[in-house]
Order: sequence, then structure tokens, then C-alpha cells
Amino acid sequence: MIRLVRTDLGGVLPFGTGVSLLSLLVMSDIQVVDTLSPARCEWVELLASEPLWQPMLHMHRPYEALTHWAFAAHVDAARRNPHAPGSPRPYDLCLCLGDNIDNAQRNELDAFLDILAGGRTRLSARGGVHEPVTQTGSGIRPGSRPGSVTGPWPYWCPEPAVPDLWKPLGYPVVPGFVERASAELASQGLGFPWACLPGNHDVMRQGTSLPEPDIERIAIGSHKALFRPDGFDPLDPLSLYVDEPAVFSRGAGRQVPALASRRAVGRHEWISAHLERGAAGYTPHHAQQGNTDAVIDTEHVRLVMLDTNHPAGDYQGSLGTAQLEWLDAQLSDVDTQPGRIAVLASHHGSVSLVNTRGVDPLRLHADALTAVAHRHACVVAWLVGHRHLHEIRPHPGPKGGFWEISTGSVIDWPSQTRSVEFIRHAGGALEIVCTLLDHNAQPGSLAHLHHDLARRFAGTECDRMQGRPVDGNVRLLRR
Repeated sequence: MIRLVRTDLGGVLPFGTGVSLLSLLVMSDIQVVDTLSPARCEWVELLASEPLWQPMLHMHRPYEALTHWAFAAHVDAARRNPHAPGSPRPYDLCLCLGDNIDNAQRNELDAFLDILAGGRTRLSARGGVHEPVTQTGSGIRPGSRPGSVTGPWPYWCPEPAVPDLWKPLGYPVVPGFVERASAELASQGLGFPWACLPGNHDVMRQGTSLPEPDIERIAIGSHKALFRPDGFDPLDPLSLYVDEPAVFSRGAGRQVPALASRRAVGRHEWISAHLERGAAGYTPHHAQQGNTDAVIDTEHVRLVMLDTNHPAGDYQGSLGTAQLEWLDAQLSDVDTQPGRIAVLASHHGSVSLVNTRGVDPLRLHADALTAVAHRHACVVAWLVGHRHLHEIRPHPGPKGGFWEISTGSVIDWPSQTRSVEFIRHAGGALEIVCTLLDHNAQPGSLAHLHHDLARRFAGTECDRMQGRPVDGNVRLLRR
């Protein structure tokens, strides 16, 4: 494999293999999703061409009922070959960078953990947007047969007999899609250590709104809205959704089975669930405090995980003053240990730590985090997700600087993960080897279909989301 060499932070191309310090498998924005959830509002996607609604995208993807199958394919591939492609050191850890689930729901979290740690799960697509109901004026007649649909169905329907607005755009006919997507999935799990940190979708409804009583009642109920509420025309849809998400779920729709496990998961429960399945990094004290900032120490590396979700909601992130003080102390400790390095990890990166919602002088942004990192020579990398694209940015600084490595999503194109290996060469030079990984699922499988549909949905954005060659398979050098 050819890897491009980047010397933005200095350094000279080393000879020899060096000593592998740490090998990570990085996954981000998996977004395991319960497509039947009444707390979702897929109809927003039907307004994707209107600028007013674009800050809320994406609320629906035609392939999202297959996302957990794609995730399981990545987990299976890693289990079958648990060695990093650069060294061949076995992976020390799989790190999930947040947005591991889509809508902060307990049933989504259970499905995610069953796949990652091993188990059986089922997320039904029966009765979702892929199965039409008849529109009668501004209302919907629940339970009607697809053959009685009036006009093209606005969502992709994989069945051949149903006209929709997506098949003319090249989306395929897939008979039996809903039945196959709804089948039980069995996973053997990764088979090696793993850790997770929370993204906005892990703790907020649709990654945007903090759970509140009205949306929680809707979530565990039986009415699923499929269309925009009559007369609903907010001036600022995003801000309204942050404050009042329930008003988006009151349009015409259908009945779905009510499910108590669609309740939102708070941080205490989120941490406890991970502890029960064997996650690294967290302790019972983390669960008691609801604190998702954590450290994982290996022989040569300290991995520092930061929760960058904003306490007032919205999908962009921020950091607290106390978090940065804690981070500074963790890095100062590493600086006293010759030869050790530090790697930061958070869901939001430098482009997305910009949330100013609410008035809180103790919330800070990307410049504050980079200022702390630049004080410490031990910091060599910052692993981030959130933006659903591959990108690598250098952050030069007075003590050597560090690389910000953004990994694209599993849910969207290119549905890849990334291997990140830290290698020490003679004389102390550090190299970070990055390799993009596909699940290589067999044609005809649900994971392969997910990959094909994700490419179609991305359209002209494919190249941007894939990133430049220098954002993919690379060797990152540092003095």
C-alpha cells in the first residue's frame, strides 16, 4: 500500500520499521438507528433543498435501516484481522469517537453494544418510511397497502410495485428489503479492548435537542409522524428544535408499536451500560458522577477522552473551563515521564467546537483547547469525528505541534474506519501511520447494499467526504 508522507510539522522520513507504541482502530459516527422511533422527524429531509431547513440535515437517509448491518460488518472484519496494517501490531484498542447511536435511545445503545461487545440484536424497519400508507388530503390512513398509494411516495420504497420519488433518481428495487433489514443480527464482537466517548447523537434527540418531557412521551408512544405538521412554518427551525423538539413530531403519520426502551439515555446510565459490557476507560466513579472525561494509560501513551457536548444543546460542541484545567493536569503529568506521548480524543474537532448557545462564560472553544495542547510537548495527535469526512490538519506549535485526525462516518459515505499507529524511530522521531479501512462485505449482503446507497445519497459530496489523498492513507511525521 502506498502512503503519502506529510512533513507539515517537520521531521525527516525515517528508515526501518521503528518501535510500535500504540495501535488504534478508530470508528466514528456509526449512528445505529431505530428507524421506527416516533421521536424522529424524517420529513425534514424532504425539505433538504430549502436553505432554511438545511442546518437540521440529515434527519433521514434512505439506507439508515441498514446502518447496524454495516457496523457489524466492520466489527466482523476487525475480529477476523485484528492487526494494524502498518506495523503488524495487534490492535491495542478500538476507539469509537461518538455518535455511536442516532437518537440517544436505550434500544439503540443496546443494539450498538451487542454488536461491538458481542450479542444478538434486532432493529425492525417494519412500518417505517419504506412502507407507504395512503395520503388522503392532509391526513394518512394507517395500515393501507402499498398498492393503494396515491401519487409517488416521498421516501424510497424498495418494492417494485410502488412508485416513489427516489427510484427515478437511480435508487434500486430491492424486494424483501424491510424483511431482511428487520432480521435478527448476531455478532461475535470485536474480541479485543474497546472504548467509547459520547457525541451529540449519544445524549441528545437527533443530536440536537436535550431530552424533555414532551418528546419523551412521544418517543415511547405509538404515533410516528411522517409528514410536516399542517401550517408548520418556523422562522428558525434549528433553534425551535433545540427548545421544543416535540412540535416537529405532530404531523400526520401512522401507528407503530409503542416501546418503552425508546426512552432517552442520560450520562449516568450511558456510562453504566458501557461498564457492564466491558468498556475501557470508565470506572464506577465515572458512572456515579456522570463524568465522561477519562484517561486510558498504556506503556507508552496516555489517551485522554473529552466530552465536548454543549450543555444547552445543539449539535456543535464546546468545552468547560474545569475540563481544560483537568486536561492540563493530565498532560503535565505525561510531560514528566520521558518518552511518553499523549493523544487527545473528542467527538468535536477544531472546526466544530464553536457552540455559543446560552450564556455561560465557563464554556470555551477550539482555540482554548489548542492553547492547552500547545503547552505540552507530549501531545502528538487529536482524534475527532462529527463532520462525517476524512481530514487531517496540522497544528504547528512552539513545542512541536500535533496532528488533528478526523475520521469519516460509518453511517454515511465512505462508511470507513481508520487505523492509527504510533511508531517511534531511532533518535526519538515519531511517525503516525493512518490507514483507511473498508468492511469489504460481500455483494448481495445488507452491508454492501448500505455502502452502495450511501454513495448514491452522497452524490456530488462523495469526494469531499472521502477527503484528499493527504487525508487518507498517510505517514504523518513530527520532529
